[in-house]
Amino acid sequence: MFDVSEPDDFRIHTYGVCLEAINRLNLVFDRSLKDQVGISQSWFEALLRVERSGGFMTMGELADQIALTSGGVTRLVDRLAGEELVERQACETDRRVHYVAITPQGRAVLTEAIDVHLADLSTELIDRMSEQERTTLVRVMERVREPRSSDAPA
Repeated sequence: MFDVSEPDDFRIHTYGVCLEAINRLNLVFDRSLKDQVGISQSWFEALLRVERSGGFMTMGELADQIALTSGGVTRLVDRLAGEELVERQACETDRRVHYVAITPQGRAVLTEAIDVHLADLSTELIDRMSEQERTTLVRVMERVREPRSSDAPA
């Protein structure tokens, strides 16, 4: 049972520090991408995921990878398509399935955004740790991102 006299429990503090660090990085990266490339971090993430999947993927796969609902990914893809960074493609064998494909313009924007993001990652994250700390952080976060059991949410 939680005791209100213990709001500084190390477990709460540990999670809070992780959350605050990620939130700060997300704000910094989003602002930098908007200022330098004209896209948000969510647009960057979507373009990156589509490109990494060979240049196209189903809308459902994209939703799963960036943790959006089907409606959320539809709105995101609509905005990206409106800027001609991606295009929708219908599946020829299943009318329920739609693909999102990166366009040449989307690939050019992504290339520019990757350069900005890599510089930001170096300044804001990588350069602040030793190689051993980076290795440990990645190892721990890889373990934490996996569910503890098959019943746990992914």
